[in-house]
Amino acid sequence: MLKPIALVNGHYECRSLKQTVPILTDLLALDVIAEKSGEVTLKHPNTDWLLIFHEGGAAALDKPLRNHYGVRVATNVEIEKADAYLEKMKEQYQIEIMKPRNHHFARSVHFFEPGGNWWEIESYELAVKAGMGENVLPHWKCLLPEEKFPGRGYVPQALSHGTMECYDLDRSRQFYREVLGLDVVAPSPSAKPHYVKHPATPWYIVSLQVPVSEKKLLGPLQRYTLALESVRAVEDAHHWLSESGTQAGITGLTKLCDGEGAVCFMLSDPDSNWWEIASPPR
Repeated sequence: MLKPIALVNGHYECRSLKQTVPILTDLLALDVIAEKSGEVTLKHPNTDWLLIFHEGGAAALDKPLRNHYGVRVATNVEIEKADAYLEKMKEQYQIEIMKPRNHHFARSVHFFEPGGNWWEIESYELAVKAGMGENVLPHWKCLLPEEKFPGRGYVPQALSHGTMECYDLDRSRQFYREVLGLDVVAPSPSAKPHYVKHPATPWYIVSLQVPVSEKKLLGPLQRYTLALESVRAVEDAHHWLSESGTQAGITGLTKLCDGEGAVCFMLSDPDSNWWEIASPPR
């Protein structure tokens, strides 16, 4: 079993960074913290994990709704105000909007941007008030004030989650616990999706079961990054998976890559979702 020290990055592919990045900074309160050719790294000021965007050009595929990232606001009223602001900006940004809806004590609004990606703005206000437990508690220690994100009527307080599809919830739960060394929790006893997360941090990945015929296979530019404690730990993990990965359930494994001060490799899980295993920068 791997022993990650953190879930550090999410990766996403878009068609044009010039087109997509302004949408994320204006609508979701993400900040650009690094740029290089074909890649932009964004971060929410209240959240420590990073979102790395890759420019795929016109050939980049549309991702399904079940492969999105989401931010969280503090109140349900903000969801209605977010919906109003999205409507106001939809022509400028060429976005498509799903009307707000309720699910598992949450309320949210989704939109699709022309880079090929879905995004969610959500509130867990009712779940927190209902005392549904630590898995729905706020992801922030201090609220960002409105002056940090003025004129919209809502303030994204955290980059809270990503999502992915799986074929079999029981099998994937076992893989994430016993191979990747992650926690698998649920927002409520009645919720069918599960949250895959590192125990030390609140952000998570929602895993949604879908029929085999409906799952859309995505490439390695759509992945999540787990950090291990050292270069040696990554090398040992790669050696283990090279020898026993098929029995463990992986469906793909890349070679070790040494670059930018870290060692990493990628694997494809039983549901053909991609993960990056990396060491901390040297």
